[in-house]
Amino acid sequence: MLEMLRNGEIPLAPTVLALQFILCLGVNLLIAYKYQYSKAVAVLVALIPFINIYATCVYIGLAIFHSRKVKGTGNPG
Repeated sequence: MLEMLRNGEIPLAPTVLALQFILCLGVNLLIAYKYQYSKAVAVLVALIPFINIYATCVYIGLAIFHSRKVKGTGNPG
């Protein structure tokens, strides 16, 4: 596949956008399923090129915030 990219048989930009979409969609859906967020929003946000990277970072941040919030629910001393 790398040889085909070097020769120009496969265009680079659509390939990168497709890989970016697949990666962002996977991360968004994984977090949406785990923390009961909207799956439709996760898919729609992953469809928008270049915005999906930032949206995936937001989903990761929400997951971190949610996991810290769950750990700190006990009454301090």
